[in-house]
Amino acid sequence: MPVFYRGPRALITHHVVEVAKEHRRLYLVAEMSDVHIVRFDADAADAGRHVAGVSALVAAVIAVPVVGPASMLLTAVTSAALGVGAMFCLRPRGGRWWQLRAGYRGEIVEVFSSRDEREFAEFCRGLVRSFEYGEP
Repeated sequence: MPVFYRGPRALITHHVVEVAKEHRRLYLVAEMSDVHIVRFDADAADAGRHVAGVSALVAAVIAVPVVGPASMLLTAVTSAALGVGAMFCLRPRGGRWWQLRAGYRGEIVEVFSSRDEREFAEFCRGLVRSFEYGEP
């Protein structure tokens, strides 16, 4: 039995695609149609999140001279809270990920998805080879 792709989360042979996610899923290669890739990029919400983070940093710096004379404890708490909020908003997130979808037994299903571009490309290459192997 030829194996076209063997990775930590998937296996592609000439007959089946086996993907381990929440549970093991098997797809028969011969029953897959309309195979296509969907790419998800960072969206506009990420830009808003970055603006909120920078605003929180600016507010933390401004809070020191404004609130400082009234109460050092209040200044420390306000600056710490704004600093934590800024770190939360500005932390890096995985922005791009890929999903392979296909028609399978009358439904559109997600066959495989990954944030790792290399893993996703290898999976797709293996699936293409599996399709080519089955052609007469």
